[in-house]
Parts: sequence; C-alpha cells; structure tokens
Amino acid sequence: MEKLIPAARDTYDPLTGLLDRTAFRALLETERERSARSRQQFGLILFDIDRFKVVNYGYGEQHGDALLMSLAKLARETLRPTDFLSSWGGQEFLCLLPDTDKTATEDLAERLRRAIEAAIVSHAGVELRATASFATACYPKDGDDTDRLLAALGAALHQAKATGRNRVVAASGLHPQLFGIGRMLSQALREGRVVPAYQPIVDLKTGAVVAEEALARIVRPNHSTIPASAFIDAAHELQLTYQLDRIIILQTFSHCVATLQPNAQRAHFVNISGNLLRHPDVVMELLAEASRNCAACADLIGPVKPIVIEVTERELLDDLSATRNMLQPFLDFGMRLALDDFGSGYSSYKYLADLPFSFLKIEGSLIRRVAEPRVRTIVQGIQRTAADLGLITLAEYVENAQIADIVRDIGIDWGQGYHFGKPVLSNSDRQAE
Repeated sequence: MEKLIPAARDTYDPLTGLLDRTAFRALLETERERSARSRQQFGLILFDIDRFKVVNYGYGEQHGDALLMSLAKLARETLRPTDFLSSWGGQEFLCLLPDTDKTATEDLAERLRRAIEAAIVSHAGVELRATASFATACYPKDGDDTDRLLAALGAALHQAKATGRNRVVAASGLHPQLFGIGRMLSQALREGRVVPAYQPIVDLKTGAVVAEEALARIVRPNHSTIPASAFIDAAHELQLTYQLDRIIILQTFSHCVATLQPNAQRAHFVNISGNLLRHPDVVMELLAEASRNCAACADLIGPVKPIVIEVTERELLDDLSATRNMLQPFLDFGMRLALDDFGSGYSSYKYLADLPFSFLKIEGSLIRRVAEPRVRTIVQGIQRTAADLGLITLAEYVENAQIADIVRDIGIDWGQGYHFGKPVLSNSDRQAE
C-alpha cells in the first residue's frame, strides 16, 4: 500500500505548526488520487472551536492562541499515527484519515469531540474550557472530488453549529435536496449560466439613477431565470459562494466598462462573502482584472473606483482586524465598502466603528414596515447615526410610493426596490424576475 507523505515544500501554520490550508489541500488531492487508483475509502473530519471569540475578546488573543495550540496538540494525540491534521483557517481544523470508512471516521470524530469537551487549558492563571462542532465525510460516498468533499464538509459543519454546537454531523445525513441544488449550481457555473441581473438604485431627492446592484441569477437551458433566493442558502452551506461572487464580480467589471459615461459615473454594488475573502488566489485574480479594466477606461475613472464591495454582518469574521486585512487590497485599489442588512444584527454598530464603510444599506424588513411609528423611529435613529458618520444611506425593498416618500422624508439618501425597477439581465430587455 502506498504511504501518504507530505511534500518537502509544504508550508505550515506558524502558531500550531500544522500544515496550512494550501499545503493540506494538495495533500488531500494526492490522497484522493491514490484512493481512486486503489479503490480505497478515506475519511475527513472538519471541526471548529465553538464561540472562540468569547475567549479571544474576553481574555485576549494570547489566551486564544494558547487555546488553539493546546487543542491542536490534543487533536494530534487523539488521532492515529497514520492520520493527518491541518490548520484549516481561524479556529478550524481539518483531519485526513487514510483507508478509513464512514463508521470509523464518525467514531474518531466523537472521540475528538469528547476529548476537547473534557480538556482544561491553563494559561497565565486562567483556566479555559471549550467545545467544538464536527463534520465528517468519506470518499467517495460523500464526494468523488476534492471540491465536492469540502463542500459536503462545510454543509455538515454549518448544520452542526446551527443545531446547537458541540456535536458531530455526518455529510451523508444531510437532506438530499441541498446537494441537488448544489449540483445544479455547480453545473451552471461550469456552463457559464450564472449571470448578474442589475437592479437600479436612485437618488431619493432627484429620482436619478446613481448606482445599481449586481444580483446573481441562474439561466436555465430554456432561458428562464432562477433568482438567488432559490440557491443562495445552499451555496453558503456548500461553500460555493466564493465561486458565485467571483463570476458575478468579473462580469460586473466588464459591464461597468461597457456602460461608463463621461461625467456620469455610476456606482456598481457587488456582494463579497467571507468565503471569497478566504481565497487569496481569487482576490488576486479579481484585483488584476479590475486593474486591467480600469486601465481600459483611461481618464474616465479617478482614484475612487465605481465598484462598491457589499458585505453583510453574517459574512464578516469574528476577528475584525483579520476582516479588515482581507478587505484592505480592495480598499487600497480605490473600491468603497457598504454594510448590507444594517439593523438585522445585534453587533452591527461594532462593525461601523471598526471598518471604513462608505455606504449603509438599511435592512429590508425595517423598510417594508417603515410606515409603522415605532419602526420609523428606529430608521430615523439609523439615519442620524449614518449622517454623523458621513455615510451614504440606502433603503432596500422600496416597493411602493408610500415607502419611497417616507424614507425620503426621513433623509435617507438612496433607494432600491421594485418601485424603482426590477433586476434586469444585462443582455436582455426582459426582467429577470
């Protein structure tokens, strides 16, 4: 039997000494090829330390680092000598179990879960305890290539955290519909049928179109379209959002150049997920393409670029310093930053304090109810805060004239919604939905 050995050129996480994400993915691909030749199974365990930010923010990063190092050591000791462990990013770890079936993989994951739950980590006079959420998958049952296996693991981990944490969820136990949507999305990406539909954004004072948002759509072979609401949740759970973001942003760059008018520069809002920010190769590709497109525009574009990076609170990392570092290349290029769905999360103000946003998009469910006195008072408070911070405010889901009049009277700057226009495919005059 062939023995899996890391390559000499592999790189390691400086904190834990484990193989880093890039090196481990290469090792995983080698194991997949070996197992395909020998018709053997192998198992994967992905685990994430629960509520790690409580330690990192509550006690300080040194205590957080001590916890990660101790739990990495514990995991190495719990795994078998033939298994491999990596630092997959942040507080996530990925284990590769050669020649291991589904039952043995789940048993080992449960042993790891119990070991972490029972562990006490002492650092600088503080005793730290932790739990972890686990996902398992097996080749080839849960995926016959690396991307499908990782997508299955991501979906199972999401389920483990969503259903209470400190548990093991097997990818094979997930609802088949999730993977059906994932296969549809993957096929559409391969065939170039994921396209942006652009929804206008207007200046509420003048009524002029000042921007547009690129929204993902899948075009069926019969040319009808599928809105993002039908597949975005599955994309999140299957870790496919970075591929969606990439293709929509690249097409928006081209659309931006094609529609650029002298002295009438519109902003183009594009969504970026935390999943994309964790793929530095994709970030570099996007910035290179942005540079090429901007060069083609000669003097029509100044230092402030038309592209606005839109993020939601759920996509931001717990570590705001790390989030800012990941976003910084886009900001350095001249792109601006928008916080979407403001008002939907308890900690949104923290992000406003720590990240350099230029735009604030107010959560749609608040705008839909803005005629209610209590909700209107809340939106007025958000508007005053944004004005004091020098941010441009944008009301989403403006669906009728009454809502448009109210948000205009409140002082909100821009509006977006069916009252102003539905999303439209760039290569067609018909509405995308």
